[in-house]
Amino acid sequence: MPQDRRRNAFSTKQKKVQLQEKREKKKVTTSGESTGQTSAQRLAQIEVNRLNQQPVAKVLDDYDPNRYRLHFQRDSKDEIERRKKLSRLPFKILPETALEMDLDDIYQPGSVLDIPKRPPWEYKMSKEAIDNREVEYFKDYLRQIYEKHRPEDLSYFEFNLETWRQLWRVLEMSDIVLLITDIRHPALHFPPALYDHVVNELKRHIILVLNKTDLVSPSIVIAWKHYFQNKFPKLHVLTFTSFPKDESEYEQFVTDPGKTFHKRRRRRQRCEAIGPIELLDAVASIVKDKVDLSSWQEKMARDMAEVVEQEDDDEDEESGDEGAAVTSRFEVDTSYHKHEEYKDGVVTIGCVGYTNVGKSSLLNGLVGTKVVSVSKTPGHTKHFQTIFLTPTVRLCDCPGLVFPSLVERPMQILAGIYPIAQVQEPFSAIMFLAQRINLPKLLKLKHPEADEEGHSGQWSAFDICDAWAEKRGFQTAKAARNDVYRAANNILRLACDGRICLCMRPPEYSKRKGKMSLKWTWQRSHSFASYVGDGRRNASTA
Repeated sequence: MPQDRRRNAFSTKQKKVQLQEKREKKKVTTSGESTGQTSAQRLAQIEVNRLNQQPVAKVLDDYDPNRYRLHFQRDSKDEIERRKKLSRLPFKILPETALEMDLDDIYQPGSVLDIPKRPPWEYKMSKEAIDNREVEYFKDYLRQIYEKHRPEDLSYFEFNLETWRQLWRVLEMSDIVLLITDIRHPALHFPPALYDHVVNELKRHIILVLNKTDLVSPSIVIAWKHYFQNKFPKLHVLTFTSFPKDESEYEQFVTDPGKTFHKRRRRRQRCEAIGPIELLDAVASIVKDKVDLSSWQEKMARDMAEVVEQEDDDEDEESGDEGAAVTSRFEVDTSYHKHEEYKDGVVTIGCVGYTNVGKSSLLNGLVGTKVVSVSKTPGHTKHFQTIFLTPTVRLCDCPGLVFPSLVERPMQILAGIYPIAQVQEPFSAIMFLAQRINLPKLLKLKHPEADEEGHSGQWSAFDICDAWAEKRGFQTAKAARNDVYRAANNILRLACDGRICLCMRPPEYSKRKGKMSLKWTWQRSHSFASYVGDGRRNASTA
């Protein structure tokens, strides 16, 4: 410090007063939202949390590894503290009807909770002019949302325009759109605005894939399939799983899967996905005789024969036949090409959906081997990439997107939309889960105050995390106390992995689940045996 400058004395008491004044100013600004703030003022006050930051030693001119990372709204410190206080209060387990979810309550079709669509353009416009128009359009799109809704009422949704541009490119080049959802939360993963845009404006076909069907009971799968078919008549609905179970393993799913602590999903040397045949039939019914799909049928027969051979010989063999997929990746594409249906006799299938619903796993299951990288972290796929399944079938994998909705944010964390490692306050998500699944009974927990006199027996979200930390031995490094944050994150990961299965139901499911179970009993004796048993035997004799 220079000799001619002297630092003024600043006591700890004065520092506390200064911090208190800053907090009061923040409270005034947040409370001003309800006193006539405009949408532009609300939008300007929102802090964006940029997730999945990648370290960069040297920034290149044409490549930025953080260009497509997730951009969500940051929770305020006051909101985080409020949730922490609520997590220490006792809660009550809600009835089964609390698991029922309706699309109209989440997205409010016809409202401002729409998807951003690429603004009009002309060939004579420069790249900079098109980019500026898209930026201004996206700002107006956000202003319209915050004009009708308060920030605390909205869910997490994507603020990164670059990721939305990836969706625009995929929709522009696709002949058929494959919307992939997690069967545990299909209503959360199905934005009606995207369906209307694809079917009514782009005039394309859309196929809904209910993925990860091995995690829930068959009656829930049937209920969701009927729900979407009745609500959207033009929608093709099919099921898919990359980790199929044997018929005997499905017996435990006749009851509520939320009452069982499941084993880890088994991984096999070669994917034996259930659902590619249904997808082939759906695509064939759409393209008819405009595209030759015989190569896809031949590839599927070869894959089934290899699966049967591996089951008989129990040997791991690498697939090197002529039907192997050829992968090509497009790093950055800001151009636009006018769509030509089934150009050069090739059908392009675009795979879109939320983050962490299994889009990349589905592609690997269709190909039969690993061709794209897979991760449990949301936002792992950075930009869209194309994969030639056969010479006449091209798949296009789009990065996961989070659409604006009114769903509760703890629900999004449990659905794997928000990276668990970066959740600042996990206890509200634990409370949301514990209100719908009896976690103390499922995890066989002992209440931290069970040995004390006057114990009421009521649980809070903090008590559950404390008991789980005690059971698993999670302790802090210095004080050797129960690490409740680590315990909460561990429970959330178990829920995202499906070991603690929180699966939502369609409306009025609790009234009709008896009929769904009877229908599954009939379909199991017909469809399951004919598909898994006869299909493999026919493939082995082909």
